[in-house]
Amino acid sequence: MTDSVDLLNQAAARARQAGNLEQALAYLDQAIALSPQASRNHFLRGLTLEDLHRPDEAIASLQNAIRMKPDYAEAYNNIGIILHDQKRFEQAAANFRDAIHHKPDYPGAYNNLGTSLRALGDFAGAQPQFAQAVLLKPDYALAHYNLGVTYLDIKLLNQAEASFSHVLRLKPDHAQAYTCLGSVQLQLGKLDEAEASFIHAAQMKPGKNGAELNQLARVFWEQGRIEQTLAAYRQAQTLNPHELKSALGVLLSLPAVYRNQIDLLEARQRFTDGLKSLHANIPNFISHNPPEKLLDELRWSNFYLAYQGLDDKNLQTDYAHFVAAMLEKIAPQFMQPRAKKNAAGRRLRIGYLSSFFRNCTVGMYFRSWITKLDREQFEIFVYHTRQETDAVTREIVDTCDHFRHLVAGPISPDRIAASVLADDLDILVYPELGMDNSSFLLAAMRLARVQCAGWGHPVTSGHKNIDYYFSSAAMEPDNAALHYSEKLILLEGLGTYYSKPVLPTPARRADFGLPEGKTLYLCPQSLFKIHPDNDALLANILERDPNGVIVLFAGRHPNITNVFFARLAQTLHARGLALQGHGIILPSMTHDDYLRVNMLCDVMLDTLHWSGGNTTLDALACGLPVVTLPGEFMRGRQSYGMLKCMKLDELIAKNKDDYSEIAIKIGTDSAWRQQVVQRIIANSNNIFNMEKSLRQMESFYHSEFNVPYSGQ
Repeated sequence: MTDSVDLLNQAAARARQAGNLEQALAYLDQAIALSPQASRNHFLRGLTLEDLHRPDEAIASLQNAIRMKPDYAEAYNNIGIILHDQKRFEQAAANFRDAIHHKPDYPGAYNNLGTSLRALGDFAGAQPQFAQAVLLKPDYALAHYNLGVTYLDIKLLNQAEASFSHVLRLKPDHAQAYTCLGSVQLQLGKLDEAEASFIHAAQMKPGKNGAELNQLARVFWEQGRIEQTLAAYRQAQTLNPHELKSALGVLLSLPAVYRNQIDLLEARQRFTDGLKSLHANIPNFISHNPPEKLLDELRWSNFYLAYQGLDDKNLQTDYAHFVAAMLEKIAPQFMQPRAKKNAAGRRLRIGYLSSFFRNCTVGMYFRSWITKLDREQFEIFVYHTRQETDAVTREIVDTCDHFRHLVAGPISPDRIAASVLADDLDILVYPELGMDNSSFLLAAMRLARVQCAGWGHPVTSGHKNIDYYFSSAAMEPDNAALHYSEKLILLEGLGTYYSKPVLPTPARRADFGLPEGKTLYLCPQSLFKIHPDNDALLANILERDPNGVIVLFAGRHPNITNVFFARLAQTLHARGLALQGHGIILPSMTHDDYLRVNMLCDVMLDTLHWSGGNTTLDALACGLPVVTLPGEFMRGRQSYGMLKCMKLDELIAKNKDDYSEIAIKIGTDSAWRQQVVQRIIANSNNIFNMEKSLRQMESFYHSEFNVPYSGQ
């Protein structure tokens, strides 16, 4: 009988190898009839039924194998695989654990358990399973890849980069590993490396590389290479003409730095025309794409638009109408009105959503809106949509009632929206809108009864579901309401409680390569904030002060830096000046070192159209005089508002000539500069550590729900 069973097993194996699965199954059935206690035949029968797409019968056969051999780890593992394919992830994970229990050195079961846990959203639980799989089998490329993906899920980017690099050493033709490696490198700011990775991935998938081309376009955009950005998006559109992601990219992408004003206006016209095309193509997008894909690809913000120095209300509103029209079709459950509830006798439920609840401009500016709100009157919910956390995050966690860490990326926009809706908020506040793509999409939805935006990115959102816009009364012009689609709420002073920075120990100019005996004019804004109109101002100052040196900071990528300085050099050349000897480019540095640079300079030159916010507060905390020329919109009037609060009107220019006069006088008249510095030090309490605007905000919250306010 044993010989007959062996012959049947061999015949079944040959049939499976030839693709004749039904014949293989017949041979196995005969073998089982002859030897019903042989667990191996039940196991092979289960595998064959699985290949025949008969999962329930396959599971039954595998369970029979386990009845014959209770420690049959491979049978548990294959049951888990079938259950996972059926999206029965909890049951799949239980079977993989049984496989590991009976065979602790089983790398495949560890890998599969990690896959099921990841499908359940348990990224922290999945990671050690993949790690154990590669420990047991160092050449296990799939497990290394899954480990990298999980590290990417939980934003352990350096570890993810190492895992994907290991995959490519094992399998140099692994296109998806190149794609994931590029994504990690992009997030790490390794833009040139990311470019190379996405190019490798795209070359491995000719004709099917639309996703890689979109990613490559994003890298080009981050590098400030707008022509290459548009070309990559166009190539992706050629492959998929109805795709939303590449359409948004090719129609709405804007440069980081403009070569001149004509370049700026041409880009704006292309953007305007692009909006019309998007509206016209709404039916095509919806009919050719599933809703969940469209919802993911709608994560977009017009970040660079606000740096053009023009009125963006109509363009922002037009884009917002496009997003709303899409959402009404693909996610109508998030667009329904939310009726106000009676708030008498209970705390108001206030939510704050952002990816910037950490040590950054937005976090430093707006954390007081959470940490210093009256907890007896407000129940505070915080939704942090980025993996990174730090001391500012922990301060917010300690002072709010509910902290939801909803990491945008692994968590889709609809899951974030559903989480917010489940909390039944009275008021939802977005401290910034326009700096984060996910937040900007969520703000188009109706997730709370009242929704507000702050000026973390000071331009109107355009969204019909943002009811109010908080801004600083000191910074807004008289006609400010015309600039917003929302109803404007003006808060006194800076509109926030901003803690005065603690100054580090001083340094010497030589520590940063700054020249002695020169007048140092600090212009610390990101290069994309320096509008072409600023170039003539800088040239005027250098022309009139031969001893002057402009101190600037490099852009995120050398291309951005090169484009900006080529433009500035052209303006200086027209005045007979050379950039060399009149300009210094500093690299990115720690905040303490940045403050030391402020302490070493003579004057800060505020920028036209988009003035300093955090940079101005840092300068004033250091006693560094700031010269400003207020613009038409709030984003060009932040320094103006701070200086007005400090009664330093002599630093506020009336026009461009006056701006140059003030800057040069501060830079060259040391006695007057010292007088100004003393007044800055004496009046700094007028902008730092002020709580009045917070009480005003609390009063507003209560007034929206007709609840008496008991604040001071």
